[in-house]
Amino acid sequence: MSERLPVRIIADRPVALDPRRFEVAEADAQVVLADTERPIDPDDAAALRDLVGRGGALVISGRTLAAWSASEAITQLAGWVPGARAPRTELVLHPDPDHPLTQRLPADWKVTDELHLSEGPPADAAILVRTSWRYTEQVVAYERRFGDGRVVYLGVTDDKLVARALLFAAGRAGALSMGVGLLGYGAIGRDHAASIAATAGLRLAGVCDLSPARREAAARDWNVRTHARAEEMLADPDVGLVVVGTPPSAHTEPVLRALEAGKHVVCEKPFALRAADGDRMIDVAAARHLVLTVYQSRRWDPDFIAMRQVARSGSIGEPFYLESFIGGYDHPCDFWHSHEPISGGTIYDWGSHYFDWILQLFPDTVRMVEAQAHKRVWHDVTNADHVRVNVTFANGVQADFLQSDIAFARKPKWYLLGTEGAVVGEWIDADVPADFPARVKVFRPSGEELLKLQPRDDNGFYRNLADHLAWQEPLAVTAEEARRTVAVMEAATHSIAHGGTQVQVEI
Repeated sequence: MSERLPVRIIADRPVALDPRRFEVAEADAQVVLADTERPIDPDDAAALRDLVGRGGALVISGRTLAAWSASEAITQLAGWVPGARAPRTELVLHPDPDHPLTQRLPADWKVTDELHLSEGPPADAAILVRTSWRYTEQVVAYERRFGDGRVVYLGVTDDKLVARALLFAAGRAGALSMGVGLLGYGAIGRDHAASIAATAGLRLAGVCDLSPARREAAARDWNVRTHARAEEMLADPDVGLVVVGTPPSAHTEPVLRALEAGKHVVCEKPFALRAADGDRMIDVAAARHLVLTVYQSRRWDPDFIAMRQVARSGSIGEPFYLESFIGGYDHPCDFWHSHEPISGGTIYDWGSHYFDWILQLFPDTVRMVEAQAHKRVWHDVTNADHVRVNVTFANGVQADFLQSDIAFARKPKWYLLGTEGAVVGEWIDADVPADFPARVKVFRPSGEELLKLQPRDDNGFYRNLADHLAWQEPLAVTAEEARRTVAVMEAATHSIAHGGTQVQVEI
């Protein structure tokens, strides 16, 4: 992580800047953020113009430019005077997908804000965001050079965009083009490749797999360099990020080798089978100042997002009890997923997602884990047929997870109780795959509500990762969070091995 950027703030409102990336500085800072409706003093305006001309940076947000438009010095800086302010309404914004500042923002980004109408901006400006207003195209944001410095105008109030603009204006971040290498090209490897190809700033630079057939498939699918040995791909300077897609029992050593080769790493879930292995990987990544994250892709499932929003909103009071379920009555697959020495066991299958969800909903310390397993029907595989795990938190909250391949009747996917309501995730149909989102209902004293789910953001994980690498934005999935999930599953495995005894932990 680079040093924090000193920023002087001129604002009428609290501006949420990540203290890990920014520090609020005094008047001598070379980067200034302005978000105000107050007119500017002529001497202050002249000082800002001189600052930018000498190589400083100014980010003008919201109504500021309209409030300062009477100043000749500010007009020289911005090169533009905004016009009348339109009524507050929902706007559909269209960011430039090729500009480094607006890469990976939604193509049809909806915000509720006020638009300043004008025929601008200046001819020498790079337009960042546009919108349509009554059959005219309006500029919402732009950036331009002034002297040796840069000015960025943001006509909407968005703290994430402000943070990017500050870094960009200061010359601290630019276009990212990082080569990604895949270690493993099975079914999930193809999914990784597709998401990487769809994410601006990332590109597939290599694929390593022991299987000649899979290497041929990768070369055919993506016209990419392939390797039979990991060492070859790790030695490639064009590969800056490695995705470890090996089976769970073989995650730790490939991750460590990639980190030791100086590569950032994405590890498939589960992160590891033992928390101690997670600690080893985290320590090496920290020592080498490298990014290490885990592909907890189901954080972007629309039914989970909807449930989490309700739980965090307070609209059902304080959530205190959760039951969760996945399964049915069907023969398990015969791949390594069902072979306990490789998979880690049934708990590490869907549990990698469900416990991640549970720990997102309930951030308090885990104090007790208790688990049972049954082996009754499918004797040709080594995973258990049926597992149940109960987790108790320090504040008394309880969460229950059940995965079963011998369940003739399904329970709800989620049954979440709060002190003032409940959320239930119902399976849409018995024949619908578990990958499909559940029907999410909220129950309150006022009645029952069926939530409308948003479309799934299939590339959300990699877009966040690219934004972290380019703009130092917080990782959606930290290795420490993934390590916590592993610790819960490891405790559950220990409980099963000891006859379902309660395991006292502090996780």
